[in-house]
Formats: sequence, C-alpha cells, structure tokens
Amino acid sequence: MSIATQEAPAVRQTREPRTATPPAPPAPTTQLRDAGERLLAALVDRLAALACDQVDRLADSLERMAADGGPGLGAALGAGKALARGDNPVWGAVKGGFAALGTAAKVLIGVVVALAPVLLVVALVVAIVAALVWAVVAAVGAATG
Repeated sequence: MSIATQEAPAVRQTREPRTATPPAPPAPTTQLRDAGERLLAALVDRLAALACDQVDRLADSLERMAADGGPGLGAALGAGKALARGDNPVWGAVKGGFAALGTAAKVLIGVVVALAPVLLVVALVVAIVAALVWAVVAAVGAATG
C-alpha cells in the first residue's frame, strides 16, 4: 500500500456551538412608545369600567323609579308628553301626577275639591262670627272701662 492510497483516518470535527449574539435592546423611544400604549390601554379600560358602572347605576335608578312610579314620575312624564304635543307642560304635569296617584289619594282630593265651596262658606261664617265676638268684647270693654 502506498501512502498516497492510504486514507487518513477520519477526523471527527466537533462544532463548537455558536453563541448567539443577544438582540440589541430596543431604542428608548420605542420603549417609551410601548409604555405609553400600555398606559393608554389601561386608562381606557379603567374609564370604560367606570362608565359601565355609572350606566348600571343610572339604569338601576330608572328601573326603581319606573317600578315605584309615584306622582313625581307621572308628573314628569305628563309634562314631557304635553310639551311634545305642544300643550301646556304645567297642565300636563298636573294631569300626569294625578293619574299616578293611588285610589285613596284620588278620593281624598275629590272630597276636598267637592267640599271646598262648603268649607269656604263655613270659613267665611266663622270669620264673621269671630269679628262680631271681637266687636262685642271691644264694646263691653269700652262701656265698662
């Protein structure tokens, strides 16, 4: 065998792992922009949550008012309807408030309205009698005095 035909034993070459160069840190302006975007997103989320809470409170309040009803709500709705029709909103509020009253309150108002002329006459008679009593007391006091 000749030296030329001899093959050199295979030398196993081991590759040393290449150390990857770490990526360059982002520029400060990029970091600042990213931080600003995260801050803005957090603020928007917080404001949206607050707005949702306020809307929920308002909806609950309106539901309570609608469930409870009452003359105040009836008056407001009556005034709004009258205003939309072009009528007097005060008269619409009176009618809406009266319509929202309970039966007992309507009966009481009806009795007071029906008895108002009678009560006015009675009050006038009481005033006249009081004036006469005062005049008699004054005359007796002047005669004895």
